[in-house]
Amino acid sequence: MASKSLVVVGKGRMGAALYANLRPWYSPALHLPGRAVVGRAPKRPKQSPVTWILAVSDRAIPLVCDALAPSVEPGDCAFHLAGMLGPEVLASMKARGARVASLHPLYAVAAAEPRITALSAPAFVFEGDRAALAEARKVARRCQGALVAASRVDRARYHGAAALMATGAVALAQGAARLFAESLTPRPTDTQLRVMTGSLLRSVAVNVNAVGLDRALASPLLREDTETVARHLAAMDAEPAVRDLYRAAVAFVLEALERNALVSPETIAQARALVKR
Repeated sequence: MASKSLVVVGKGRMGAALYANLRPWYSPALHLPGRAVVGRAPKRPKQSPVTWILAVSDRAIPLVCDALAPSVEPGDCAFHLAGMLGPEVLASMKARGARVASLHPLYAVAAAEPRITALSAPAFVFEGDRAALAEARKVARRCQGALVAASRVDRARYHGAAALMATGAVALAQGAARLFAESLTPRPTDTQLRVMTGSLLRSVAVNVNAVGLDRALASPLLREDTETVARHLAAMDAEPAVRDLYRAAVAFVLEALERNALVSPETIAQARALVKR
């Protein structure tokens, strides 16, 4: 049965973004701060069933779940957004008859930009009651995103992958911005550096979606040009942390180049020697 009401608990960045995307699809739609829920169960919306989304910190999820449980009725759906926790933390809501699941958005909402309240085609990873899957698909679709359903999740490895992407991409942008700043005269402004690195990040994301991980690479190595890679590394001698990022990135993508026979074995060998040097 499709949910008619929505309750998002959590006034943080992700809670606000999800609520902004989902509120037109439910009547009523409520957005509550977590502190207003703990210790007193909120009044249940009149339209049933209800989709409950717990967009609070990992530590607060069990407390909020227990506080919401008295308001839950059979047929409701309850989702939390924590990547490190499974659906079992929603046990008290499940005991009341709710269909429960972890619904983790693979989407970074910037702390420094509170005005960003709309999600753009996010991917969600689902683990939980099969009966909650249809409602989870609707949540993803209403955010113009996609759902990946898993029967089991290795939480530490999965969350590490998400952190590597979210943190690593920013680290690469910071390293590139440092090199851009040192390579151009006059020095680009901070705004210009944001535009330059953001342009590249967006294009990489488009390429990954369009042609896949292995073929999204744009590199001089695709032209069998290891001399340019050597010049890159030499130019980074004064920035050893950036050079290490570059070396690690090249070493990793060489596996894809070799696997897909995109460049010659000689180029692979020469590039590996460069990044190990």
